[in-house]
Amino acid sequence: MVPLIPELAIGAIVGLIISTTGVGGGVVVLPILSYFFGLDVLASVATANLLSMLMKISSSYMHFRMGNIPLRQSLIILLIMIPSTVLASYGVTMLSHVSHNQVQLEWGINLLVLLAILFSLYLFYRRICQPQLQMNQMQPQPRLIKTLLLPGTGAGLVLGATGVGGGVVVLPLLLRYAQMSIKQAIGVSLFVTMMLSGSSAFAYAHGGYTDWKLALVLFVGSLLAIPFANYLMKHLPDKVLQYVTLFLILCSAVLMGFRLV
Repeated sequence: MVPLIPELAIGAIVGLIISTTGVGGGVVVLPILSYFFGLDVLASVATANLLSMLMKISSSYMHFRMGNIPLRQSLIILLIMIPSTVLASYGVTMLSHVSHNQVQLEWGINLLVLLAILFSLYLFYRRICQPQLQMNQMQPQPRLIKTLLLPGTGAGLVLGATGVGGGVVVLPLLLRYAQMSIKQAIGVSLFVTMMLSGSSAFAYAHGGYTDWKLALVLFVGSLLAIPFANYLMKHLPDKVLQYVTLFLILCSAVLMGFRLV
């Protein structure tokens, strides 16, 4: 049992980050799976999707109990994003089987992750520097569909192809276009990407890339962090959560930049 202690500890840290900021399903987990556990890019993406889905089940339940997940708006966002997520997931697995240059495919995935992170940083910068954008009042249903259709489809493509999307892509979109508060955006992004990661995880598992044992051990570790995450969500101010999330996204951009060099 002792050899599993590092995996459980890493799972607890990742679970805490995901539950409190929504960031981690891809941008934190992908480097960990690559650097600490030696998985290649496709195996990392596949395992990250499965792990993201598992960890976000408990995190979503926690946020639902706290009233941070309006179900109607969440289902609308999910329906907007799921077609492109599934399409991208199966597209990457098919390309991996027919591609003669695996290195180029992996480099393309890493580049897409970096571009998604940079776009998220831009959205966060606008929200922080332009307080008038922080309306914290969700849009009515027809307008929500109209404003999120194009960016939501793009976010689904990124999530399906890379495993990145919750805190890095979906959360900034919800802050900017759905005009949610930071805690609502975290809760909704966890719920939506839990479902989307599940669809991607199925596609990658079908391709045989997923490390099931590692994902399950890290998931068990994440459950240890839920009580502490619940405490932090109740007591941390919105502004603190916003800056912590921004810092994690910035760190992720630096890590992905090093991977491309």
